[in-house]
Amino acid sequence: MKIKAKISLSVDDNTYDYKLFETLDAINKLHSQRKAAKHVGVSHSVLNRRILKAEKQLDEKLVDVTPRGSYLTEFARDILDEYETYMLRLNNHDSMIKVAGGPISCEFLRELAIGYNLANISFIETDPDTAYDLANMGMIDILGFDDPVLAYIHNLEPIPLGRDYLKMLIHPGEVFNSIYDLEGLSFIEVENSAQRLVWNSLVDYNVNFDIVSTVSSFHEAIRMVENDPNLYTFINNSMSYTSENTSNVLEDNTSHIISALNVKNDSLVESFLNFASHNAQKITVSYGFKHLLDE
Repeated sequence: MKIKAKISLSVDDNTYDYKLFETLDAINKLHSQRKAAKHVGVSHSVLNRRILKAEKQLDEKLVDVTPRGSYLTEFARDILDEYETYMLRLNNHDSMIKVAGGPISCEFLRELAIGYNLANISFIETDPDTAYDLANMGMIDILGFDDPVLAYIHNLEPIPLGRDYLKMLIHPGEVFNSIYDLEGLSFIEVENSAQRLVWNSLVDYNVNFDIVSTVSSFHEAIRMVENDPNLYTFINNSMSYTSENTSNVLEDNTSHIISALNVKNDSLVESFLNFASHNAQKITVSYGFKHLLDE
């Protein structure tokens, strides 16, 4: 007999069982409500009613539907993070390898786990502070870093996995040949991302620019730029397949390392991360990353 516990969570005096959070998690991973419905074993209409009912009770939008698919709002990601934190505490005794980090490092490790035939691994994509707190409480096995500076802040030495850089999200027909072509532009900033390399470069070259809004996710930044021809942002090359119009104008200025820390010094995790940083470099480029030795 196999027993698996599930929990409910109260949000603003409304209590929701695991069904809502499994729905949000499926949408977050699949970016499609129809695929999410199939994944959780309900019809598309049932899933849609589940979301609409929760949105009405909470008076908060949970899912944004765009031409590229369905994405969780910042509010939905926050309550999903909270739910997954409790689930980690509940299931902390099992043999599952647990990863927490930003979207870039988590996706990279997810793909590498497939190449390593590592099935017993789960992921929480969240902000750096939450991921670090989970590591500090011993609730995860791997701490992923989308930006190396986040590791330096805590005096940590994670294992380098791959090299990434930033592409500028632009509009159809636009061409940018030099950093000076960015003079006077308005940008959307994604907090806790490697975009700091962009802003530092623009300052170093005395290029005037405006950050008009700061958001918590790349998907939100992409949506805002696609809906306003006067706005721009930067996204990681490893996720640039999601957008048709990009520029490599600051490729040389924004190269950075994606890395991960073996939180508990576990031998299996150590073996997996060593695979990621050595043998897997042969397939790293297929994920949109550069080889670690590339300059």
